[in-house]
Amino acid sequence: MTAVHEMMSTSPVTVGPATSVGDLLALFDRHDFNAFPVLDEHNRLLGIVSKLDLLELFLADDASTGAATGGVGTTRVEDLMHHEIVSVEARDPLSAAGALMLATKLRSLPVVERQDDRLMLVGILSRGDILRGLRFQLVEGSYVRQVPES
Repeated sequence: MTAVHEMMSTSPVTVGPATSVGDLLALFDRHDFNAFPVLDEHNRLLGIVSKLDLLELFLADDASTGAATGGVGTTRVEDLMHHEIVSVEARDPLSAAGALMLATKLRSLPVVERQDDRLMLVGILSRGDILRGLRFQLVEGSYVRQVPES
């Protein structure tokens, strides 16, 4: 059985809570990612910020948003990010991570290790990583559809 750590990217591009919207836009332009993990100064995972979060900022009809009041330039990642983190651990089965992606419709998942009740980012897993892992299993003749435990 293939584990998440065998397919994940071990050096994910991350942002901090104080990263500006302008810098975030530049990162999205530079990288073909849908979201970035948000880390504090001790590399602890605080949340996730996505392209959808930026779209909501720029296209929201609510006059109280930063976009409507002209404050987009002062908006920071901490104002946009989601604190509810859907993640997997490095030793989790790849099939379980894939099932989680299907259930949540997420394109990538942070890979974490728990240290002192905190989540430490150790990698990121994309849909492409999962498909690559499944393809390797198929090529090796070992692919067996695994149903994740409930």
